[in-house]
Amino acid sequence: MAQTHHPEQSPADAAAQARPAQQAPPPPRPPAAPLPPVPSIPAAPARLARITADERQFRAWMLVSTSLLAIILFAISVPLAATIYDINLLAAFGTCLALAIALPLAVRWPWVAASVSAAGLLAFALLTMNSEGWPWPWPVTSIVSQGVLLIVLGLMWEWRLGLIAWAMGVVVTLPFAFVDTGAAASMITGAAVTALACAIAVLLAQRRVIGVELFRERAHSASEQQRRVLVEERNRIARELHDVVAHGLSIIHVQATSAPYRVEGLSDAAKTEFSEIAASARSAMTEMRQLLGVLRSADTAAETAPQPGLAQLPELAASVERAGVPVTLTVDASLHDGGLAATAAYRIVQEALSNVVRHAPGATTFVSVEVLADDLVVCIENEAATADPATDAKGGGHGLVGIGERAALLGGRAEFGERPDGGYRVLATLPLGSDGGAV
Repeated sequence: MAQTHHPEQSPADAAAQARPAQQAPPPPRPPAAPLPPVPSIPAAPARLARITADERQFRAWMLVSTSLLAIILFAISVPLAATIYDINLLAAFGTCLALAIALPLAVRWPWVAASVSAAGLLAFALLTMNSEGWPWPWPVTSIVSQGVLLIVLGLMWEWRLGLIAWAMGVVVTLPFAFVDTGAAASMITGAAVTALACAIAVLLAQRRVIGVELFRERAHSASEQQRRVLVEERNRIARELHDVVAHGLSIIHVQATSAPYRVEGLSDAAKTEFSEIAASARSAMTEMRQLLGVLRSADTAAETAPQPGLAQLPELAASVERAGVPVTLTVDASLHDGGLAATAAYRIVQEALSNVVRHAPGATTFVSVEVLADDLVVCIENEAATADPATDAKGGGHGLVGIGERAALLGGRAEFGERPDGGYRVLATLPLGSDGGAV
């Protein structure tokens, strides 16, 4: 059964006085440990920034890979051009360098890369016109370099740019196809292979674009879902606190209406003032009922029971114990049961204990509600679970969101996180003066 302590001076004194009457002392509360920083759900701008970071990483990867491939092609094509096609060594260096360097240039400067590659193809064809080497004017190294160039352009830029680069390479070497049959065959082979590379690049680019758009849509959907959850939780909290605020307004209305009959010797001006106060209270209650009607959705039934407070915490702890979770409850006896802070404290404890039942069944739990300075401090700590959670116990609920919203509503704060020695802790600080509460 839940153990409830009501200290007159301090929680420690009350606990010392209560121990002789008990057969077994309550388990000691674990020492406080620093909470880790609470992870927050990234908003849409942060997710879009992640896309930008992935794009930069992709560009860097393309730059490194094309540079390595350019070095390999240059090292292979220079000796082949000098030996098989009998080109001057300096000329072989120049033409092969133009074909190779176009690959890394395509990552940053696509038009420059396409122009340099076309110039290299044309220069190689002109320098090897009288050579006996074959294939000509499209050697294997040129086909490979041009195909890789088109793939890079297709992946990094618009598909039109790759098509223009392919056309430039075909146009500058097309006149050589009329020289002999072998040149025409080489021309057709080179054009067909590079066209296939261009088509593959376009397909890969479209797949990548679709993936990025899908990622952005998922990020947007997650952001909208987070906003919807937050709005729903705030509406629920507003509906729960309506009774608390309406009760205060009702008291104001009753006191202002009955004051002329209870207090003797009031002047006409004072009676008029009390009448205006009563009218303002009635108007405020009417507006609150209208606001509550706006906040309540079509499938939400009206709540007729009063909102619970600190006095209902022992019943809540007992119901949780019946679910198999041992609860030690400590409540400061100097606290008044009433106001927004009391209702918020009850709901925070309720949400935290519900999480313990779902995610840490059987875990010993300590609940304390006390006053420190002018704040109502609510602490719920549980040890490690003694049983496996249910298979349907999943995260993503509104509990922790509601705890943070309730604390922020009163100008307080809430922290929650795993403890270093296992278990979980929820700590909420609620200013008592924010709703007229008193110690």
